[in-house]
Amino acid sequence: MLQKLKSASLKKVLPGIIILFIAAAGLLIYFGPDFITWVKGPVAFEELSIDEIDSQYVNMTFELTFGTYATEVTTTTRNGAKVSERDSMQYHAVLVGGLDRYINTNEDLYWEFIGLAVPARYFDTTKIIDKNSDKFFETYDLRALDTTMQITGQILPMDDEMLRYYRSFFREADYSDEEFKEYCAPFYIKVDHLKRGHVDFVLCMNILAVILLLWAVYMLIKALTGGYQKKLIKMLKAQGEMELERADADFESASEPTKGIRIGRNYLFDCSGAKTDVFALRQLAWAYTHQVNHQKYGRTVSTSYSIMVYTEDKKSHQLNMPSKAASEQVIDELNRKCPAGIFGYSDQLKQLFNKNYDEFTRLRRQKEAEINQAQGYNDAFGGSEQSQDPYNV
Repeated sequence: MLQKLKSASLKKVLPGIIILFIAAAGLLIYFGPDFITWVKGPVAFEELSIDEIDSQYVNMTFELTFGTYATEVTTTTRNGAKVSERDSMQYHAVLVGGLDRYINTNEDLYWEFIGLAVPARYFDTTKIIDKNSDKFFETYDLRALDTTMQITGQILPMDDEMLRYYRSFFREADYSDEEFKEYCAPFYIKVDHLKRGHVDFVLCMNILAVILLLWAVYMLIKALTGGYQKKLIKMLKAQGEMELERADADFESASEPTKGIRIGRNYLFDCSGAKTDVFALRQLAWAYTHQVNHQKYGRTVSTSYSIMVYTEDKKSHQLNMPSKAASEQVIDELNRKCPAGIFGYSDQLKQLFNKNYDEFTRLRRQKEAEINQAQGYNDAFGGSEQSQDPYNV
């Protein structure tokens, strides 16, 4: 029994395990390289030449800007109408390697540039740096650059639209096409970002991938080791050392009125899901078919069926059924093998079960006695007529 239930559980959870593995693998393949880049840490931007900057993850000291060549605007709309707009990203032209490279040398170096994308939360600081930069270009006094900002981000290639604004900015500064191509790198540093997105987002996606992977491994190990049958084994062993063996024999000889539901002489086995539940038929108090109509725009588009099973301790369990016919077959089989149970639904039975359980129990005992008496009569006189259950509503 247990080996069959393990195999059944594995079949139930295997599609989910495969989906989790695929999702985790996809996230790791897509975001994993960025995570590795983040773990390695940024390199000093000031140590890179213009030929070394492509795709580097860098930190830099931002203290001087040659101006803003583009501004990204985020627009909020409501019912198709614009209600507000705000600047969400500024694109600055900055020196490759920082200012010190050009002023602390005896060489006559040409100034080389790269873009810098700064998000809105840093605008208060960039506004000051912008003003300080204007003062610096008026006096070339380094004391004007008294505000700095330490930034980290990955160097990314400019798309065509950004490159067009970048080129227009330098054309207005009288750069020829040859000078632009020689001294203006078509890249930009995106602050707080990696290639696939914001640093926090990349880290969250990698954490999610690990969680999905561990979840899949957990489900696989649980299915292979019989973890989904743990509750069943515990319940049976609590009733005696031999009860597990008796349940095993009962499982093998049980009928299966619908797939996943096995009914033996002593137990009802619910194997419709990965987790196996078992109920002693002698403890089954009430069961009935529950129908749910799913509606859309006031019309029923589908109907689902289940069986509500209540035990003597008034605990409930729902058996999902593929169809109304399957539900009726299970109810008929339970009625045949569980004479002490009441089957079918009525408001009167519900009221008795909830508010007068002693009377409900009396009805069960009365029904059981009548069925046993009828069976005894048939056995004594060789009758074959099936007794009718007056409580099968």
